[in-house]
Parts: sequence; structure tokens; C-alpha cells
Amino acid sequence: MADYEAEVLPDQDWEEEGTANVTPKPLFPSTNTVELPLEHREGGPVTVLRSEYPLGLVIIPNDNHPEGSPADLPMETSSGQSIEISNHFHADWEEGIAALFTN
Repeated sequence: MADYEAEVLPDQDWEEEGTANVTPKPLFPSTNTVELPLEHREGGPVTVLRSEYPLGLVIIPNDNHPEGSPADLPMETSSGQSIEISNHFHADWEEGIAALFTN
């Protein structure tokens, strides 16, 4: 289960990879918008590395995408060097998930 939720607005159609504006929702300490890469992935666990994605990453499943734009997606956060995201055939995040690194 994700720590928080975020409003995610892609800079292109959901079906395409690119970037998205991610605005954490309250209860997250900051509601500042950040632009993150948006990639499509297969089901299964994902490890997001700070060395590859310094601010984080938006992951959209290959076989699904959010219906609306912007979309409310779950958001995992970490102040460490990686974010481990579990997913069992996209059941944990059907439409996508945001991974955000904090300071």
C-alpha cells in the first residue's frame, strides 16, 4: 500500500512515455509540484533508484492507464537511495503510481 496520494498530470497522452507534473496531496508535508519522468512498465515489483531518477518516477502499467487527466495516483516516497514498489499483476496500482524521493 502506498504512503500517500498525488495528483498527476501528464505532459503527453497517458499511453505515451514522457514526463508528468506530480503534486502530492495533503497529508504529505509539501504540496509543491515536481516534474518527473513517466514510463510504462510490466507487472511485478519495481525498484526506482535515485541514481537513475534523482527526483522520482511515474510508472504506468503497459496494460492500463488512468482514465482522467489529472489523475489521483498512489505515491511511494523515500529519503534513501531507492524506492521498492511491489505490484502483483498491477493489483496494487491498477492505473499507475508515483515514486518521489525526498531530501
